[in-house]
Amino acid sequence: MRSEQELDPDECRTLLGRGVVGRIAFWGHDGPRLHPVNYSVLDDAVLVRTLPTAALARFVHDQPGGQVAFEVDGLDHADQRGWSVLARGPLHELTDPDALADLERTRPPRTWAPGERAVVVRLAWTELTGRSLGTGWDPVRAQEHRRLQ
Repeated sequence: MRSEQELDPDECRTLLGRGVVGRIAFWGHDGPRLHPVNYSVLDDAVLVRTLPTAALARFVHDQPGGQVAFEVDGLDHADQRGWSVLARGPLHELTDPDALADLERTRPPRTWAPGERAVVVRLAWTELTGRSLGTGWDPVRAQEHRRLQ
């Protein structure tokens, strides 16, 4: 038996905070874009580092406060179950030195890709939703979806 269940905001926040890689969707100068990114969560915001020349950096410079979507998932292919969380809201570049220092001290996004990713963008979500699929498990308590520190 398969089931689909809406996640409450606290469950969404917990699962989002455990992730390491998600996808950010935005409208670039050449149309829709969907980029996999490393991220971190601080307070009620998703933070991502990007290259100054990247499409995401161009987007935030050309459209400060432009609307984006960010998604992260946890999947168990063998048992055909998983969860998905979607955050939507405005995107801004984080430039305040105190806020950047706080981010570095607490939970900096650690990039896997090479290059100097000096631009930090912040999605302060206005909408946070999620759902889980499958039965007989609790995605928030599932140990296979913990963030590695």
